[in-house]
Amino acid sequence: MMYHVITVDRSLFYIEQHHVDTFLSIAEKLKDYSYIVKDGGMTQEDAWVVAFNAWLLLLPDDHIIIQSVEKSLYYSSNYIIYNALRKDNHFQNLKQRKVASPEFFYIASLFFASGLNDWILSVMNKYDLSYMVEKNKELKYFDALEGTESEIQDFLKDQSLFVKAAILELKTDSFSQMLKKCCDDAYFFFLENFAKQKI
Repeated sequence: MMYHVITVDRSLFYIEQHHVDTFLSIAEKLKDYSYIVKDGGMTQEDAWVVAFNAWLLLLPDDHIIIQSVEKSLYYSSNYIIYNALRKDNHFQNLKQRKVASPEFFYIASLFFASGLNDWILSVMNKYDLSYMVEKNKELKYFDALEGTESEIQDFLKDQSLFVKAAILELKTDSFSQMLKKCCDDAYFFFLENFAKQKI
C-alpha cells in the first residue's frame, strides 16, 4: 500500500518513529479507505506524505509538532500551506472536536491530502506553473533533496515560483473554501461509514 512511503525522514516536522507507527497502524486498519487519496499537483505517493503531515497537525496541542528548520529552507511552499491550514477556522473547528476519534482524524487527513493536492494543481494551472506537475511525477517530491546539485537548485527555483503563486492565491477564499469542503466531506463520510462511533 502507498502509505508505506511514509517515513520519519519524509516528514516536514520534527517527529519520532512512534508518530509514523501510529499513523501506519491506523492506515493498515482502515486500508479500504486508501482510495480517498488522489493524484493532483503531486503524485498519489507524495500525497500520502501530505496526509501524514496534515494528521500530525490534527494531533492534540500537547503533542508539540515543530517544523524542521532545515527543511523549511527547501520546502518553503509546504510551510506556507501548512501554516495557512493551521490557522484556518474550519481546520481548527475540526481539530477541537472533543469526541473525535483517531479514526476520524485519520479519515480527515486523507480528505485534506486530496483537497490540498487539488488546490496545488489549480494554483499551478492558474499561475502558468503546470509544468511542475510533470516534474513531480518524474521525481518524488519529498525526496527532492536526494537529487544532484543542479536538480536541487532547479527544485528551489520552482519552490520560489510556487510560493509567489500560493501567496497570491491565499489572498482569495479558494483555500478556505477547499478546507471547508474537506472538513464537511470527512465528517459526512465518517458518519456514513462509522455511524456507530462518536465523532
